[in-house]
Amino acid sequence: MKAALAIVTMVYNEPVFLPVWLRHYGAQAGAAHCYVVDHGSTDGSTLPAATGEASVIRIPRSPQDDAVRTGFIADFCASLLSWYDAVIYTDVDELLVADPDAAPSLPAFAAGLAADAVVTAIGLDVIHAPDEEPALDWSRPLGRQRLWARFSSAMCKPVLIRRRVAWAPGFHCIDDRPCLGRLFLLHLRYADLPSGLERLRRTRAQPWITPQAGSHQRMPDPDWEGMLRAMAGLPRDRGRSLDASDPELRRWLDRLMRSADSRSLDQYRVDLHLSGDQLWALPDRLRDRF
Repeated sequence: MKAALAIVTMVYNEPVFLPVWLRHYGAQAGAAHCYVVDHGSTDGSTLPAATGEASVIRIPRSPQDDAVRTGFIADFCASLLSWYDAVIYTDVDELLVADPDAAPSLPAFAAGLAADAVVTAIGLDVIHAPDEEPALDWSRPLGRQRLWARFSSAMCKPVLIRRRVAWAPGFHCIDDRPCLGRLFLLHLRYADLPSGLERLRRTRAQPWITPQAGSHQRMPDPDWEGMLRAMAGLPRDRGRSLDASDPELRRWLDRLMRSADSRSLDQYRVDLHLSGDQLWALPDRLRDRF
């Protein structure tokens, strides 16, 4: 009999996000079923004292190449399907939450899927309102410290697999049409201004495979802060349930799926530039889960 669920990420020097990732997914699936692919970390964040029972797979450091990265992860996750019924891959700043109205946990959500299922999550950027909210205390539950989120089609990623897939670079799409489920991806890149700037300094300094690669990870500090503050200044809506009947969420998901109609032969099967024009207050049933 296979184990229920493996959860995978890939990191390089992530002393802030990796402990949060391990805490979140360890509580869901058990730390022994969490796999961290370490791409040459040097800061001690992937040593046994920091990662506990999680499995750490160490690979040599090389310039960041998203095509190589997604190919490796696709092969690795497919191999784990020999031992697990389902596998999740997320970047280290992405937390998945199964809608409690649909399933009490990620393993329970995965157990209810068809044998060849691939589930695309509903993507939300968690947004820091820096003029109103303090910096995050990363040791505490994040959902009690942040209220606002913004819909992002780029974060509607195919994250839970029960068969081999071929991810496009960035893990935004696979070689198939998206299949949405009641699974939320909470993206933390914009959840904290000071931590975001610190991480940006690291990603600017690391080697990339070409001068053009990873441009969004190498922005000047003022540009990144200005982008975050612009998102924090969007109109706000406290009335969203974000459940299956929410018409505003449905409107954005319908736009996402319509965008796939003309992209059946493209590497990226959906429009990755659909971004919400409002901030939505996260309902308590989701804030209590991360």
